[in-house]
Amino acid sequence: MPDDDLIVKVSKVLDKGLVQIPLEMREKLNLRPGTKMIVFATEDGVVLRKAELFFARETPGGLLSRIRGIFSKVPVRDIEE
Repeated sequence: MPDDDLIVKVSKVLDKGLVQIPLEMREKLNLRPGTKMIVFATEDGVVLRKAELFFARETPGGLLSRIRGIFSKVPVRDIEE
């Protein structure tokens, strides 16, 4: 997804560690119940990636480098609650 298509929302961690991915993101990324995700812990937080895309295209280092670049471009004022 190009940087200009970036969607940023705020979600809460619920009981049992669940985090709801906002509907707009699920629809745009075609995330359906049962979609397998890779979960990365970084110094900045948690990153989710579809398992099928991760294994097809990325190395962990390349993905984390790209994610850090994207996060650095998102001003705090642009984050919707």
